[in-house]
Amino acid sequence: MTSRRERISDYFRRQYETKEGSTQENVNDLFAEDMVFHLTGDRKMGRDHLIALCDMLRRTRHDRKTLVSDLDEDGDDVSFTLYIVGTDPATRHQVSVSTRTKYRFHGDKVVEIWQENPAGVEDAVRAAGVRLS
Repeated sequence: MTSRRERISDYFRRQYETKEGSTQENVNDLFAEDMVFHLTGDRKMGRDHLIALCDMLRRTRHDRKTLVSDLDEDGDDVSFTLYIVGTDPATRHQVSVSTRTKYRFHGDKVVEIWQENPAGVEDAVRAAGVRLS
């Protein structure tokens, strides 16, 4: 049986390194249909928005890297360090963010996502050319 940590690592590898499977297949395989991604303030993102965001990140800005490390599992929660680096197309400066991220599982699906630095992740995503609503 695959551990939750292995499922997360496999998701990031498939989605951003090897580009195996479609974004929708990869996201649907790991994230529950009603999952909630907590952003800054009261903002939240659901699975459909996550699919659109991840698909755009996958198709654009090929100098960008998305990596995970230091995975730690505690009951239904798996936390890890998420590292995103890329070049801002407007300024041509490198933008990077490292944040501790927590996925809460229910069974084999992620139902909630939190990050220690959601504003930094949003900045890195915007620098990759993705506009969040």
